[in-house]
Amino acid sequence: MRLDLSVPKMNAGAGAVGEGEAGSVREETERFLLRTAGKVLLLSDSVSFPALLPAARLARAVTLIYDGDALAPFALSEGGCVLASGGAEVLRAARFFAAVRRLPCMIFPTHAACDGAFEGSARVRLAGQEREVQLAQAEVALDLTLMRDTLAEGYARILLSRLALFEARAVGLICRRPFGGEAYEEVFSLTDGAEELSAQEIVCRNARIRVLEGQGAPTGEGAVLRTLYADAPLPSLYAHRALSALYDAFFRKGVPRRYFVPDYRARAAAAGTRYADQAIPRPSEYAARALALERVRGELLTQIAALRRRHPAQLRQIRGMVRLPPFTPDLNCLKILPERAPGGLCAVLRDFGLLENI
Repeated sequence: MRLDLSVPKMNAGAGAVGEGEAGSVREETERFLLRTAGKVLLLSDSVSFPALLPAARLARAVTLIYDGDALAPFALSEGGCVLASGGAEVLRAARFFAAVRRLPCMIFPTHAACDGAFEGSARVRLAGQEREVQLAQAEVALDLTLMRDTLAEGYARILLSRLALFEARAVGLICRRPFGGEAYEEVFSLTDGAEELSAQEIVCRNARIRVLEGQGAPTGEGAVLRTLYADAPLPSLYAHRALSALYDAFFRKGVPRRYFVPDYRARAAAAGTRYADQAIPRPSEYAARALALERVRGELLTQIAALRRRHPAQLRQIRGMVRLPPFTPDLNCLKILPERAPGGLCAVLRDFGLLENI
């Protein structure tokens, strides 16, 4: 079934999760086109275009293969609706066009993580420059036949979302920042104990987590690290492994270096960020965080150790979906993470002087 932003449902081909009957991309497209009129913009990438091929044969269809710039659809002088199939960039471009032209929009994500399907705003490339833009709310149809090759990465995203909750709690306890809330608790229920999930559960949980992230659930610094590991076979998995190992080492043996001050200006230059954007704690804040760390160290160490004990079961699940080639995470990505994700737990480690010799 089509999805709204509150209760995601899906087309599974062989039985849907949620309300309604299972349906195919073709069936959902036909239903959508019966409710719309005028020209139909079909936007997709070259890989996912076959999913929209039946609609592309219509006389009122205008087909566009996304080339990386969201400006291209505006060459269409008039339109009645938008259909899109592809990854996050394609979906965001389609939803941006629909928002500007105020057109109904239906999208078919091809990645199990469902990025680009639910956020209210995002950065898109327009005439070669990235801009933050508002996106239209689209009808979202999820079909497993489009996502089977991305299920392993989708599963790893669920693990990374669980680690983001741990990070939010750790930063909240050490730095006295608020954490929790309804969205936080629901993501916890969706990600805790998720060692064995079916393909339908992987997609449905990811869809709901993306909705909750738009409502304030933490995405964590892992969301940044996985983009730095974009060339890895499974970026989210390696971001999850690298961060969980770092967190475990920190709470086991990390001791703040009292008389060490990181070179924040040099670090910002190395990370390609602005020095002025860095949140540098005052001496009183540093001291308060060091004291708080000792109070909560045992509690947080117990929690991260429990998460790491689940790794073997999680790897078995992933190996059941995809072959894992050897890959060694680049630790330099961890070094620049505090500057790329200023509010994360790695920024606390940096301020304590614990990321210099990683």
